[in-house]
Amino acid sequence: MLKLILLTTVFMGSVTAQSGNMTWDDKTNYCKLTSNDINTCESCIGKGSNCFWCGGSTKQCMPFDWYYPGCNIKHVKYNVCWVSTSAAAIIIAICAGIIVVLLISCVCYCCCKWRNYNRIHKLAKAEKWAKKQETKKSELEKKHSERSDARKAEMDVYRQKYGLEKSDGFGTTSTSTSSNYKV
Repeated sequence: MLKLILLTTVFMGSVTAQSGNMTWDDKTNYCKLTSNDINTCESCIGKGSNCFWCGGSTKQCMPFDWYYPGCNIKHVKYNVCWVSTSAAAIIIAICAGIIVVLLISCVCYCCCKWRNYNRIHKLAKAEKWAKKQETKKSELEKKHSERSDARKAEMDVYRQKYGLEKSDGFGTTSTSTSSNYKV
């Protein structure tokens, strides 16, 4: 059994090695079914990847290059007899379409989620920044009032030291009389 598999592998390797150097006429002669072969898809496909079976009204083994010459795509059987090439092409196109739709849907979903995440993240960042600014503002106001109170206390000390009356900030004293000014 192992010898049979080995011989088949060697034979198939020599067939595929020869196919690269074959001319079109060589491929045509190679794919023709002899009188000893049964005119079926299996015997044609068994010759290797150089041949394809053209079913329908033609029912013959033909050489394959990169297209299917002289045969309607509906009737082509290549590599396996139970799958029509046109059906395989349709199934592949449908699967590719489904995959593309799924990919586009995933991209749209991810973009929407990313946009929503960014919006929420920016709002949170803005709130954090506003809170930080409010904290800074209250700290500055507190420092300003402390410095203002310290200046007032220092001015009161100087007024007491030199015997001046308390000023209301407009250049007049709180107990202002006309006797303080000489005319």
